[in-house]
This record gives sequence, C-alpha cells and structure tokens, in this order.
Amino acid sequence: MNKKQRLYTVLAGGVAVVIIAAGLLYINNRGIPAVEVAAYAQTTTEAQPTEVDALRFLTDASEGVPGMKLVAEDTGLALYYNEETTEIAVRDGNSGQIWYSNPEARNEDGLASGYEKEVLSSQLNVSFRDAIGTLENYPNFSSSISNKQFVASNIEQGVRVNYTLGDTSLGINALPKLISKQRLEEKVLSKLDETAARYTSARYYPSKANPDVLERLDGQISKQLVLNKMLDAFETAGYSEEDLAYDNQENGVEGGGASEKPSFEIPVEYRLEEGTLLVTVPLSQVKESGQYRIRNIDLLAYFGAADAEEEGYMFVPDGSGSLIHLNNGKIKEEQYVQRVYGMDPNDNSLNRPQVSESAHMPVFGLKSGDRAWFAIIEKGDAMASIAADIGGRQNSYNHVYSSFSLRGEDELEMYTSQKMQEIQLLSEEPFRGDIQVRYQFLQGNDASYSGMARLYQQQLMNQDVLKPLVDQEDIPFYVNVLGAVDKRASFLGVPYRTTLAMTTYEQAGTIAEELQQKGLKHVQMRYQGWFGGGFSHHTPTRVKLDSEVGSSSELKQLSEQLRESGGALFPDVAFQHIYHNDSRFAPSADAARFVTKETAQLYPYNPALNRMDQSRNDYYLLSAAKLPYVVSEFAEKVGKLELQGLSLRDLGQVLSSDYRDSRVIHRETAKNIVQEQLEKLQQTYPNMMLSSANAYAWGYAQHIVDVPGSSSRFNITDEEVPFYEMVIHGYKDYAGSPMNTSGDQDLRKQLLRSLELGAAPQFQWTYEPSSLLKLTNYDSAYATDYAYWVDEAVELYQEANEVLRGLRTQTIVDHKRIQDGVVQVNYSGGAQILVNYTSEPVTVDNIVVGAADYALKGVNR
Repeated sequence: MNKKQRLYTVLAGGVAVVIIAAGLLYINNRGIPAVEVAAYAQTTTEAQPTEVDALRFLTDASEGVPGMKLVAEDTGLALYYNEETTEIAVRDGNSGQIWYSNPEARNEDGLASGYEKEVLSSQLNVSFRDAIGTLENYPNFSSSISNKQFVASNIEQGVRVNYTLGDTSLGINALPKLISKQRLEEKVLSKLDETAARYTSARYYPSKANPDVLERLDGQISKQLVLNKMLDAFETAGYSEEDLAYDNQENGVEGGGASEKPSFEIPVEYRLEEGTLLVTVPLSQVKESGQYRIRNIDLLAYFGAADAEEEGYMFVPDGSGSLIHLNNGKIKEEQYVQRVYGMDPNDNSLNRPQVSESAHMPVFGLKSGDRAWFAIIEKGDAMASIAADIGGRQNSYNHVYSSFSLRGEDELEMYTSQKMQEIQLLSEEPFRGDIQVRYQFLQGNDASYSGMARLYQQQLMNQDVLKPLVDQEDIPFYVNVLGAVDKRASFLGVPYRTTLAMTTYEQAGTIAEELQQKGLKHVQMRYQGWFGGGFSHHTPTRVKLDSEVGSSSELKQLSEQLRESGGALFPDVAFQHIYHNDSRFAPSADAARFVTKETAQLYPYNPALNRMDQSRNDYYLLSAAKLPYVVSEFAEKVGKLELQGLSLRDLGQVLSSDYRDSRVIHRETAKNIVQEQLEKLQQTYPNMMLSSANAYAWGYAQHIVDVPGSSSRFNITDEEVPFYEMVIHGYKDYAGSPMNTSGDQDLRKQLLRSLELGAAPQFQWTYEPSSLLKLTNYDSAYATDYAYWVDEAVELYQEANEVLRGLRTQTIVDHKRIQDGVVQVNYSGGAQILVNYTSEPVTVDNIVVGAADYALKGVNR
C-alpha cells in the first residue's frame, strides 16, 4: 500500500469514527424515533350539544317500571328513565326481570347513614384533588341531582344525562373585583335606596393605581353576612352577567365571573344495543373548574346490587377468576379493588402491594338467585379498576362495579426545614377517550359464572379474537429452556457482567430428542436467553446472538429439529423492560417518566421484603412511543434467522404509562400501541407464544403460557374459578406456570389442577445444574435441572394427554364446585371430568372418585 492509499485509509477510518460517534451522540441526546402518540389516543371528537330539546318518551304498552318512563326498546329489552332522580332501569320483556341503576329500597336501609344513602342514590362518584393535593369526593346525587343540576336529552336508542356536579354559584366573584366610580354609581348605587347605597359604597375603595377605579374590599365582603347583603344589593340594582363581564374586561380582571369552588360537567349516555345495555362517558366532553382535577370516576357503583336477603355471588377477574358470596359476613376484611391488567409499573414507590395475580380480563358480574348480569369494559379498560363489596358494612347492598382513573398519581416528598411532607401529585393531562361498559343479562341455567364465560367467549368470537383450534392428535408439551444468563463477576476487584450458558442450542436439542424418544411429539420449546447478553438482554434493536449458547446455524438446526417432530421453537424477547443502558437506549429520551417527571428506573420486586429490591439489577420502562421503532428494528434483524416462532415475554401483559411533559401516554393509549405491534409481529410469526396474556392480546397468540391457575386469595373472596381458561379453551393452546418451579411441587396435585383447567403441562429446565444460578438474579430457578425432572414430566404429560387430547378443540361449557375440594367440568362434546382434591373418596352421580384422583365420563381415551 502506497502513502496515498494509506492516507485515504486513515481518512476513511477517521470519517467512520466521526460518523459513529455522531450517531451515538445523537442517540444519547435525542433517543430512538418516537411515534405520534395522538394517533393512538382515540379521543372523542363529537361536541356536546349546545341546544337540548325536551326529553321525549315512548308509548309503553307493557307493565312498565313504577316511577319511570320508557325511552328506548331493543331486542326484548326496554330502557326506562326517572326524570327526578336520573335513575335508569332495564326491563327484560321475556322474563319480566328489572335491573335498576340504584337499589329500589335504599331509603329504607337501616344500616346506611345519610351520606351512604346519597351514595346509593348516585350514578357517579367523582374523586378529585385541589392544588395542594387534598382529596374530596362528590357523589352526584348530593352534588348534582338534589340541586336539579342536570339536563337529559334523547340519543339514538337511549338517553343522555349531562350532570353538573358541585356549587356553581359565583359567590364573591359575582361582584366586580374592579369597577370605575362612574359605573358603580350608574349601574348600582343610583338604583338603591340611600341605606343600601351607602352600605354598598363602603365596601369599595379607590385603588392605588387609579383613584377613579374602585377595588372590592375582600377582607370585609368574604364574611358570609356581608356577602349576602352585597349580592342582594347588586341583584336589586339589576346588575347583570353582561355588566360583570364588561367591568372585568375594562379593568383587565382575568377569570372574573368564575366560581372558585370545585364543579364538574360529566355526561353519561345509556343505550340499548343488540339486547344489551351500553353505558358511555365521553371524557372529551368532561369539564373541570379552576385548580380542581378529577382523579377517578366510579360508574354505576350500585347497578343491579343485591340486598341482604339475596343469595348468589359476585364474579371478579382476579387471576383465573374469583367469587365473592353475597352477604358472606366478612365485614372486617377490606373490599375488593384491583386494577384491570395489573398495576401500572410506572410507579416510583418502592413499596408494592403484595398481589400474586393480576386481573387479566376487563369483566365482572353478579348472580342472584336464578338471574345474573355480566359487564364487559369495552373502552377505557386499561384505565379501569374493578371494585366489589358485600352488604353489612356501610349499607345492606352487595355491589360490584368499575372505576376509571383519568390521571396518573404519584407521591412527592418535600422537605421544609426539618420536616418532611408527602404531597400527592396528579398528572396534569387527563385521559380524553371514552369510558364504555356493556351490561348483559342472564336467566335460569345461564345465570352463573359459566354462563358469563360463554357470553364473553361469544363476543370475542364475533370480534375474531378467538378462532377455533384445528384437530391435533396430542396436546402440546411446553418446556421453558433457560439458555444464557448474565452473572456478576470481578477481576482484580473490578466488577463486571459475564454471560453464563445454562443450556446451549445443542443441549436443548438433546432435551428435545430425549422427549421425542419417550413419545412426546408436540414439544413447544420457549428458549430464553439467546441474544444481547442473556435473559436480561440488551435493547432488542440489535440482535447479536450469544456465542456462549451456540451459533446461528445451531439455532436454526434446533428450530428445524422441533418442527420436524411436530413441535416448534419460540425464542423469547422482552420489549418493554430495558435491562441495560447501552448505546442504543438513552434513558433520558427513551424511558418512560413517572408523574414526578423522573426517569422510570425500577428494580425487581422482592415478595419477602414487600418492596423493590435495590440490591438487584435495575431496569427501565421503555416509553410506549418508542415501542414501534424497537419492534420494527427487531423484526427486521431477527427475520434473517428464518425462525418459525417467537415468544413475547412482556408485550402481552405489561402496560405502562408515560408522563413526559411533551407527550403524555395513558395506559389506554399504550394498549393501542401494543396491539398494533402485536399485529405487526403476528404477520411474520403467526405461531406466536405469549406469557400471561391479557385479554386484549389473546387474538395475536397461538400459545399462551403462564396462564393464571389461581387467584390472589384476597380475604374477602370465597372461591377461585377457572374463568380465564373457560373462555379460551378450544381456541388457544395454553399452559399454567412451570410445574417444577411453582410453590407447590406436588406433581399429583398439579396434574389434577391441569385436568380441571384443561391446561397442558409446562416445565422450566436447564441442562446444566441449577446450582450454578446461586447468587445470581435467577436463583429462583432453583429446581430446573432437566435430568432430575424428565421422567416424571413425561409420565405426567402422558396421563394428562390421555384425558385431554380429545377435548383440545372443545369448549368448557360448565364448571361447578360439587363440594369443597371436588369440582366437575363439562365439555361441549358431552365429556365430563370430576376432580377430587381431598384425601377421601367421594361419590358424584354414582361415580366414585378416589382420593387425590379424577374420574371421566364420555371421554375417549
């Protein structure tokens, strides 16, 4: 190479270094590209009517509802409205059953206080904070209905009620803050008698800026007696709103004529649609006053409430599902409250509530006697919580309902001198989309949680979320293989991270081959820790395979080996948890922000401490605005590997908000962004596996693992039911959590649970001894050595497969508890499974079920 060539080479290298450095500098300062968040917000654009005609009612040929008038009819249902109380009722024309928005006999409830009766009479309860964080509540009966501060109007197939909550009187602001001498004399004093004029004139004093302009003496007028006399004087003089506006404008008074008291305008729309009641609150039309900000809205808290004499239960979606028996007497226990889709991880509080399961479905319901109702939150579900309480506490009514958080909330610690003060902060920008809940009604044999599951399943089928499975000889066997993990090490006292191989591709192939030799044909292998530094991988915009577990050709070979035997390989990726602050991720630009505007930097939750464990490796929450770019980059890079499957660790279960000033992303908006990315990935990987998938992600998964097999067992609940599984069985292949790493390692009991849930077995394995994980972030995988488990796993699978293989494409039509520890599961093809968890044999319909055993009827084995 001559001198000139060497010079060019040096220059080219220098330019390359400059370009790379510039790129890194750009990323670190500007971050990766973000999408336009407004496109995903789905806010309502329809304006509130400015003119409202008198409410029109329909001619009612039925028995009607006492005290109410008919406003709409549809598919056997009739909607009624009470002009005085704004209550609504739905009458089923076939059964004659009537469902009320508020309990009929609430005023005779001897347990309820005066305030509680106001709550029982309300359709909304609004909680809000003022500028210093003080929390207040407004039930809409006392703050709106009792003062006739509402307007009702007809809408298609229903009625709309626009509530004004709070005191809207101007108070002292009805008097001009500044007014010229001439205008006060002309508009007020000249029209009063001498005593009143003198009294009024004495409450205004020449301003320092201009003696010809008089200033209101607030120190005197703020006293209620003085204020009343002044208001009477101005009213007697005929001082109008137009006069007030003129004086405020003339003297530069901003905000004059506005009440300083909290008040809100909230519309609620009731419609009948295809035999259901649809309740909508268009939040874009909600108005707030002054410094007051709405925190959350409870919607129809006492719809279809059951009194102290009724028998039945409330259904809540805790984990797989839970029942709260009506009037169960647990009045000393806390009421049930749970966020839909789990807690927002965008929370900088170190302490975390100890909840073992999430609410994966936006549904709830109530059964009383031979009738029931069931609700699905169709809009605003990611902003919702579901609450339930029994009768006998504040009042006599059992009730379950949805509540919606319009803003994020966080706690800020402020130090003044030697005192620390905690202030509750609300995010400034509220969620502006719609709240929408659909209520459906069941009778007779359908009035049960099984009937509710069938209703929900049917709706998801109509929406093409659930599609029937095709026949397959055997059920899947799920194995979660832990490949590479990151481990702390040190050299000469300097700590660094290294990558430890727990299962190479070749070793995973050995596991698969052994399973195949033992007769397991449909092995679905989830492989975690294969790129970017192990399980806790780098930002997935770059897919660099971990050489510790093998090469790309070995990865492809493993995938092909599983495919040929009827199974599949699912390399696993986490998109929303960023475990490393690498050159492709800039926390200041790419991470979500707390309400306090701090970067969302978190630590793993330690259940023993009931808080985040700061001794373990931290991670960041990726802003949902950056998710589309990250997913696209990953899809492009991993596409070159020509893999058939993909496992999504967090994309189907995690929803986090982002309170960055420049772009607020509420959880509902984040949900819309996530769904778009799921659809994008599904087009390339139709055979996707999701972990603990929430309902909005079901339509994008062929396999769902880590489905909830139990509930959180809150003290107020009485039973756990497999509602989650009842909805998806016959439409998705699924498995519970790995059997060998669960808290209860009694495999016989776990087999029985799999048969009850209709779930395939899943195990988590490593080829290397699990003792190598000691003192790492993965020491919870303490029992993963596959050689120890493989024979028992095969035996368990074969027994489960013998029972469930013929039921894989059927639906669960009924599930019921015969007695404590004994359940019966009925399938659409007529098959029946009886499971006995007790230590004694039981007899059900002349069928003897042994202790810790099961019995079958109509099952082809």
